[in-house]
Amino acid sequence: MLARVELKRGNPGAVLPLLARTSGAEAAILKGMAFARLGDPRSAREQFGIAKRLVRGDDALSAELLYAQAGAEWIERKLDAASRSLAKLSADVDIDLDVQARVLRGAIAAAREQLVEQGALLLDALSRVSTTTCSAQPYAVLVAQVASLALELPSAELRDAALEEISKVPWTRDIGDWHFHALRALAWRHALDGDEFNAFRRLKEAVTVTPSAAWRVAALADRAYLAWALSEERWAAQELRDAHELAATVDWASCDGEEKFALPVLAEMFASRDPAVAMSYVAMFKRVGKSYARVLASHRDSRVEALEAYALGRVQLHLGEHVAARRLLERAWRIYDELGIRWRAARAALALSQIADGPTWKARTSRAIEPYPRSWLARAVEAPSTRVRLAPSPRANGLTPAQRAVFDLLMEGRKTAEIAKTLGRSTHTVRNHVKAIFKTFGVSSRPALIVRALESADG
Repeated sequence: MLARVELKRGNPGAVLPLLARTSGAEAAILKGMAFARLGDPRSAREQFGIAKRLVRGDDALSAELLYAQAGAEWIERKLDAASRSLAKLSADVDIDLDVQARVLRGAIAAAREQLVEQGALLLDALSRVSTTTCSAQPYAVLVAQVASLALELPSAELRDAALEEISKVPWTRDIGDWHFHALRALAWRHALDGDEFNAFRRLKEAVTVTPSAAWRVAALADRAYLAWALSEERWAAQELRDAHELAATVDWASCDGEEKFALPVLAEMFASRDPAVAMSYVAMFKRVGKSYARVLASHRDSRVEALEAYALGRVQLHLGEHVAARRLLERAWRIYDELGIRWRAARAALALSQIADGPTWKARTSRAIEPYPRSWLARAVEAPSTRVRLAPSPRANGLTPAQRAVFDLLMEGRKTAEIAKTLGRSTHTVRNHVKAIFKTFGVSSRPALIVRALESADG
């Protein structure tokens, strides 16, 4: 049981000492899974061979063995073999194993760069859960996977499913890491939908359940990046300082997952503020960025290459190295465009419009961002903006009618000039109203106003 817990926590190295003096089919399966995740496929196969000789007559362990073998084959990127192993599972396996197998089928589709197919498989798994109750851990993994894919693909079905299911999972401490990943993905999906109110709310929740200091840096970098995207430099700078101070305490070489992508994001944000700090983050990422855990869902995945190329390309752009920036950003755009991850393709195209053929890349940005007309990216290319209004805050009841009109437009992300034009007021008058609103809410920036409005609404 302890070995199973360690596997669920992502600690395969702790499994082998626990089972050192234990034999039998179940122990062999768990050892095989641990070896596979530690990058030792030969030892994994040896343990699975031992288990195969011992599981005869035990249908439950036979099914678990097939799943374990499929997982090991997926880690090795033997995708056809993994699919064949899963195909041997009977239709009446335990619900937990059935859900895990469906998620693994989705991971195999993702490894083949068939993200739409992965989405269909995950939604099918959710429909299975809706009819039969499964344990919290496989349910949490499934919901986190749906949320992550809802961020990457412009699918309302995936988004709505993630939003509905996240509140149903009995989130406990032992599955807190999946909670963090689900919240973080949904935060960015809210931002893409133009709903910064809920974007900041989800990010605030995510920060409270971060599984490690490195992931907390990533969450703080998210908040800084979003504030930066909304042109709120003061708040972005504060979040960036917090992320920078915490990043200095992290042993990045010991991190083995995608949390390391916080480093190039920090480099991008420091590039226009302090180039020396930016380059130090680039150098750190180049030292530690290639060592991913073998079990990482996107290892050897082109999305990893695109994430790196985009972040480093943006750094080079800020530093004036346009030749290198164009090469990196074009690589990122090409990968995202081929995968159908349209908002990330749009982000790369928008950056390229600053250094290459501007009209062409602006047109590509507009086409790519069409599913997200309310996003900050759409506004950056002057796409139509029909933003979602935030729920009213009790504190807003204390505003004058004129201040309330300005408050509502602030919550839509409008700039001062836009508010003045919409309301037929001077920019000077609007600025005075904004100051009065900030004073009422006790804040000094627009993103902080969103957060405070949320807090008072919750209270």
